[in-house]
Amino acid sequence: MRIERLKGFIAEKELDGVVITSKPNLFYFTGSSPVLGGSLLVTPDDVIFLVPELEYEEAKETSRVPVDKFKKGSELYEKLREFGLRRLGIEGKTSYSAVQAYREKLGVEDFVVIDDVIRELRIVKTPEEIEVIKAACEIADMAMMAALEEISEGRREREIAAKMEYVMKMNGAEKPAFDTIIASGWRSALPHGIASDKRIEKGDLVVIDEGALYRHYHSDMTRTIVVGSPNGKQRDIYEAVLEAQKKGVETARPGMTAKELDTIVRDVIKEYGYGDYFIHSTGHGVGLEIHEWPRVSQLDETELKPGMVITIEPGIYIPKLGGVRIEDTILITENGAVRLTRTERELI
Repeated sequence: MRIERLKGFIAEKELDGVVITSKPNLFYFTGSSPVLGGSLLVTPDDVIFLVPELEYEEAKETSRVPVDKFKKGSELYEKLREFGLRRLGIEGKTSYSAVQAYREKLGVEDFVVIDDVIRELRIVKTPEEIEVIKAACEIADMAMMAALEEISEGRREREIAAKMEYVMKMNGAEKPAFDTIIASGWRSALPHGIASDKRIEKGDLVVIDEGALYRHYHSDMTRTIVVGSPNGKQRDIYEAVLEAQKKGVETARPGMTAKELDTIVRDVIKEYGYGDYFIHSTGHGVGLEIHEWPRVSQLDETELKPGMVITIEPGIYIPKLGGVRIEDTILITENGAVRLTRTERELI
């Protein structure tokens, strides 16, 4: 089905073929993810996955499409040249050097970016993909519970991250979905406060943002706690973020746009008087990449559909004081949305 959609695009745009090289898309179309990558060629009549010789045996075992090998780059271009590729579809991420090589070594005269058709395919997950993402979310919940048990005054942020990542791997994850964020005290106001050597202090807000990579699919969640008793300002910020996050999950549904959902969440933060401190989008798609389509922001008019997997993650970040973010990975269904990450949110 996926390859057939590409062939339909080739026919519609009158292309000689399409070349795919990015690892997430290679896995999506072939079921194989060679360490050194490869080139998937789809033409009106042929499909071939060309991989380095070192990757050939594994690719043969895992790929859903025919596989061939090459020893060096010149041999790869030799094989591609056989298909007479004059008008070629490529990914938007294709490097300038690769485009130049296609021109010079293959004689390509015209390029068409194929991102739109790939986006349409990948943005709605299949039931099989959803099951894998659910498993990735279950692992993230286990890691979050480990963090909540480990965090205490005097512990270093990196110690907590290490324990979480250990729990992920012991429960089947390939690795963390991204560099684990443990941001305490003043660092909690940093949206991307990757775990550091800072020691956690009494009274600190601690933002914990993590996810697991499981069978090539990602999960993403954030919780925020206070070490000790929260003060009035910390509690006020937390209540604003929690209400906004809950409203986002409760109102997300098919037919609304990503922009509309962002507005609903953003308006709650504004009502509390913290609009200027919510400095990123409400969320993003999750799948083979940790950030993919759609973007739940003011810039994305994508209509939400059943089968989409997105995050809802409002945050407030006040320099020197600290920050709060609460995030869940959710699934859009026919009747609304369900949380795939389930750790308790009422932690303050």
